[in-house]
Amino acid sequence: MSFASWLNQALLSDLPSARRWSYLCFSISLCVALASHQFLGPVKTAIFMDLVGTDLEPVAKSLVLVVLVPVLVLYSMLVSCIPSAGLLVIAVCFFYGVLFLFIAVVLAASSGHPGAWLAWVLYYATETKGVIIMPMIWSAIADVSTPDLAKKAFPIMFFAVQLGGIGGSYIAIEVSDLGGEVGLLLIQTCSFVVIAALGWLACSLAAPAPEDAALTDSSSKAPLASSGGTAAGSSQTEGALAVGIKKILEGFEGLWLLLSRPYVFMAFWVSYANLMPRTVLDYQNSVLGVARFDEREEQIAFFGKVNLIINSGTAVVTLVGTRPLVEAFGVGNCLLALPIGMLLCILALCMNYGLWMSTVALILVCILAYGLNSPCKEMLYVRTSRDIKYKAKSWSEMYGNQLMKLLGAQINLWVNRESDSCQPRCFHSLSTALVASIWVVLWIAVAANIGAKHRELEREDKIIS
Repeated sequence: MSFASWLNQALLSDLPSARRWSYLCFSISLCVALASHQFLGPVKTAIFMDLVGTDLEPVAKSLVLVVLVPVLVLYSMLVSCIPSAGLLVIAVCFFYGVLFLFIAVVLAASSGHPGAWLAWVLYYATETKGVIIMPMIWSAIADVSTPDLAKKAFPIMFFAVQLGGIGGSYIAIEVSDLGGEVGLLLIQTCSFVVIAALGWLACSLAAPAPEDAALTDSSSKAPLASSGGTAAGSSQTEGALAVGIKKILEGFEGLWLLLSRPYVFMAFWVSYANLMPRTVLDYQNSVLGVARFDEREEQIAFFGKVNLIINSGTAVVTLVGTRPLVEAFGVGNCLLALPIGMLLCILALCMNYGLWMSTVALILVCILAYGLNSPCKEMLYVRTSRDIKYKAKSWSEMYGNQLMKLLGAQINLWVNRESDSCQPRCFHSLSTALVASIWVVLWIAVAANIGAKHRELEREDKIIS
């Protein structure tokens, strides 16, 4: 393929003009969302560690799933009440924009030293935002995309998102020149305005294609069509109750598919198993970073530099390395790279505990996770039915992420928790190495199993339904 042809494909030249502009708006909104997440994470960490303490961070992480459940329930109710994807993006961004503006005002009014309660609010606002905003944008993109359009547009969009991550990391590094923590929180507030405007514009530009109508679930409209004007009030009430129960049960169909299909459960496992040991690495890097740098702005800049290297490395791998590696070794073998790399990095930290070793270990495993494991994860779902792709995968992404982090937080809480009684070093190398080794052995077994199953499905041209 010539460079001109590659460039035309990257710029989506074969798509209608309105579609190209729509995907451009979506791409920019994703870039802004990831950028804000990258510079907000260090702010959250630095403020929480300072106002609350390193010893309670594992507790906060353990409670994320508890906080997330009602948030996702409310979000699901909002989705049902607002059928327009563009208006949904505006509503959610408005809520988070007001919330982060409130946090910024309180932080500024207290001269950077508010009560510990604000650190808790910022912690959970950041965690829930990360689970809601970007998946919501991708859902809006899926709403207006056919499978053929997705194959053309999504690869370059994944690369574009990494550029946002690089930009956000650089913003964190320059925290002192951008108004400090309050300045970054105000930038985060403004980013919601940009995301809402671009999301609404993108949905408006993406007129539904004729073939999209085939994807509409006509069964969801059947109860409305069967309600005649002469029906008795009791019948209407019973019908509404039956429909409500049916909708509730349909909401859990994805969970059933996830648990009842071994291939789907294994795909879930290899997708998120890295988050358990990586949460351990994240915590140790945060503890060592806070101990090394006294000022919160210095801590934010350090974490920003780490994120910048991770996003830059991921961008390079996804652009030039992922496809050749998958073509040379296959999806199954590539899935083994992350668990092996994770174990080596954990063992290296256990043998040489320190800030720079924890930083190098974290950078390497994140690049492997984002640059190689994540694309391979998406390839596993190609060999599944539409219900699994949309329903089971949504359960996996929403809850699997936090569940694995919850398990990692228990290692931080019960094994490596920072406290005065264990100073100057609370990291238990032997226990951490043992737990990580057992976890990775199980992870490798699952990865090898699903790799073999994926090769069988490819060879026989079958799908899991």
